[in-house]
Amino acid sequence: MGKRTSTLTRDLRWGAVVAAGGTVALTAGMAPFRAKLGLLNEGLLLLLLTLLIAAMWGWKVGLFTAVLTNLTLNFFFVDPLHAFTVQRPRDLVALFVFLVVSLVGGTLLSRAREAAATAQRRQAETQVLLELSRELIGRAEPADALTTLCENVVRALEAPGASVLSPTNGGWTVLASSDGQSARPMATKNESMTAMSALQSGSIKQLGRIGLPSDRPLRLGIPGRGIVEVRGGVAFVPLRIGERPLGVLRLDGPIGETPFREHPEDLLSAFAREAALGVQRVELAHEAAHAAALREADELKTALMASVSHDLKTPLAGAKAAVSSLLDKSVSWSKEDIDAFLETIDSQIDRLNRVISDILDLNRIESGVVTPVRRIVNVRTLLEEALVRTRTATAGRRVSVDAPEAIAANTDEGLMLQALVNLIENAAKYSTPGGAIQLSAAAKASGVELSVADEGPGIPEQDIPHIFERFYRAADQSRQIKGSGLGLAIVEGFVTLSGGTVCVESSARGTRFVITLPPATAVGVA
Repeated sequence: MGKRTSTLTRDLRWGAVVAAGGTVALTAGMAPFRAKLGLLNEGLLLLLLTLLIAAMWGWKVGLFTAVLTNLTLNFFFVDPLHAFTVQRPRDLVALFVFLVVSLVGGTLLSRAREAAATAQRRQAETQVLLELSRELIGRAEPADALTTLCENVVRALEAPGASVLSPTNGGWTVLASSDGQSARPMATKNESMTAMSALQSGSIKQLGRIGLPSDRPLRLGIPGRGIVEVRGGVAFVPLRIGERPLGVLRLDGPIGETPFREHPEDLLSAFAREAALGVQRVELAHEAAHAAALREADELKTALMASVSHDLKTPLAGAKAAVSSLLDKSVSWSKEDIDAFLETIDSQIDRLNRVISDILDLNRIESGVVTPVRRIVNVRTLLEEALVRTRTATAGRRVSVDAPEAIAANTDEGLMLQALVNLIENAAKYSTPGGAIQLSAAAKASGVELSVADEGPGIPEQDIPHIFERFYRAADQSRQIKGSGLGLAIVEGFVTLSGGTVCVESSARGTRFVITLPPATAVGVA
């Protein structure tokens, strides 16, 4: 990356300066003792300097130092002095050997130094990736795993931020980020273009220098914005599975003083491989959720058809039989017979209408098209209205309302009214014939409680946990009274949408359904 080039150039310059200064200092120190040291010791001292410089600054600076010290040895310590000519063949051989040993030794030491640095960096990378693997094991959700990965990228590189982006129509979607936010990922058009270039090419792209210290802004020319300053820059690492592009890992600079500052590409590529797998998991999770929704819808349709087919056919058959009897001209029906047939038709049509209404209500709840409108509702008025709407179903029963005038709840009036109507009709249907039904309301610490209680055989204990499930009907009731098994599921759906909860209490003396709603601070009239 750009930072590597600038750092390398700076290191070469410093190495050359140190090599030149060290050569001058060593030469000045040996010159007064030239006669005592001898050419061999002088050459060994200069060779030692060359090897040290090569070990510290690499083979390029080592090569420069080898040539410099060779020339210095020739100029200052080989006869004739202060000239680059050589009179004796053995001195020429000595200079040649000195140069070869300097080059070979410097190269070997510099490579050993680079290998040690690489091994240290690999060890640090392995440790970082091991920590990442340990953290990812505990993340069952793909989105959580991607967030954990971004946090590890930031921690390992000491960077300001990291995020995983997925391309969408005309933009990018943030799948996860180190700060857990989903802010707009691309501040400029250049960033978006750079990210797309990285995704298409499969190589790391950067805008600015991610290794640049934050106090040294980089001046960039941005189309439409003129000259702007970018502090730290940003890098985009492509995420791919095989040849399939999935997104990019965005890294915001600058990178801190870490073992990966000079060579972040390898670590970023390793993170990118894990991120690509995470993005693939996200896609698979979405596909699995979609498939599960389709499967659930199919199961619902199958169960619905199996459950209500009988309830649809029975009233139709009864009404059809009554109508066919009335149309039979060969029989002279009395007025009482005709009234009985008409009552049969009316009751069977009502039964068919209830089944169809239940199906439509359940479909509205399941599809999410019901939008609750919550407001302050007077609870007593709500109970009295429900009583009026169920007069036909509760004919012949004693129905009472026990609710203070001053209790109000924050709920959807229409949905709660329908839920209460269903509960009252359910009580009239399954309780002891002629038994009383009591509607009551009270203010509790948990909220406003509305209850519908009946007198009857109650619900078997093993059926209570399933009573609000779709199509579920208690075994002993299903032999006596037919129904679709949707009424209580619809009640729970309407109550939940209205912001409340519903539960059931049952014993051998009767059943009591309790609805808990959020309280209101002021009384409103329904």
